[in-house]
Amino acid sequence: MNGQPRARIRGGGGPTGHMDRGGSRSGAGSTWTQTTSKGTFTADRLVNLNCVGARAGDLAAQFGEPVPIRSFGPQMGVTEPLPHRVLAVVGVWAAAHGAYLRQVERGNVVFGGAVDRMEVDPATGHAHLDPARLPQQLRAVVRLVPALRHVAVICQWSGAEGHVGDGLPVMGPSLTRQGLFHAFGFCRHGFQLGPGVGDAMAELINTGRCDTPLDAMHIARFA
Repeated sequence: MNGQPRARIRGGGGPTGHMDRGGSRSGAGSTWTQTTSKGTFTADRLVNLNCVGARAGDLAAQFGEPVPIRSFGPQMGVTEPLPHRVLAVVGVWAAAHGAYLRQVERGNVVFGGAVDRMEVDPATGHAHLDPARLPQQLRAVVRLVPALRHVAVICQWSGAEGHVGDGLPVMGPSLTRQGLFHAFGFCRHGFQLGPGVGDAMAELINTGRCDTPLDAMHIARFA
């Protein structure tokens, strides 16, 4: 369970997850009604933070704020557990042999890069990888860390990432709906930037301002 449901429980509520979102609408002031596969939820004053990653463009468009966003999936791999020695994220960004990796505490090395991302079908939102690209990827990884030459790869995976047309994320309040804020389209850097983005959005939502300059990332640039 992550921090948001825990906070809801402490405040007297409960987490509701694993549901499909239907239509949303706002009434007088900032009253919101949200239709979902698990019922309809209404709140007199609700902050709606659009941070659903690659599908966030759909939600923004629903409120009259379309964003040029496409979804791509990286090709990632995981090795068998090894002695834990790599303490930092290691990577080389170059057209010829760029790759990156990190080692988790249980010893597995998670790696990516070296091959192009595959576009995700917007109708399904399901990312796919191409196993035939694994040899090319492994050559780049071994060039980065030769000690991995004879290590077994135990799984591969991918996931949908939102890429905004101008390469910048969308952060800030909605132009069309009071109580709606956007934070999406981080162009494959969402996990890395997540803590800072959360801090900035919390400050903006709670105080109406943010010490971190966000104007360049406002959704108004696509209006």
